Amino acid sequence: MIFSKSAGYALQTVIYLSNYSKGKPVSQQDLATDLNIPFHYLGKILQPLTKSKIVSSRKGGHGGFYLNKSPKEIVLCDIVNLFGEEDCFDGCVIGFPGCSDSSPCPLHDDWKPAKNILQNIMLKHTIDEWNKNLSVKLDYIKSIVSTK
Repeated sequence: MIFSKSAGYALQTVIYLSNYSKGKPVSQQDLATDLNIPFHYLGKILQPLTKSKIVSSRKGGHGGFYLNKSPKEIVLCDIVNLFGEEDCFDGCVIGFPGCSDSSPCPLHDDWKPAKNILQNIMLKHTIDEWNKNLSVKLDYIKSIVSTK
């Protein structure tokens, strides 16, 4: 996994809310159960998402969490950067200090093109675009599973 567990859970949460909540609040318990994320850990994920206004919450019996922005407005890096991932593509892929174009580590030349591709994905793609791809992929996976 390229990102921290927290950033991965945050992406899953936002994708889930954009697909299943349809503007209606989803309880933290339902999110935790459906996404298989520990309840208290999910609470820590929801705090920065709410503070950044990507997600909003409503209190009460019919309360819960919902997207505050359109999935077309949420760029993937907006989410992962909330969890300290803004520099995940800086530095050496295997952690060598001083790794650079002029002083490369053994993986530098292979990692650099992949890093650029990943950065472009995170900066350009929105949750809405991922959702479109997700439904096609889920349909494909379901068709494979049903033939076995």
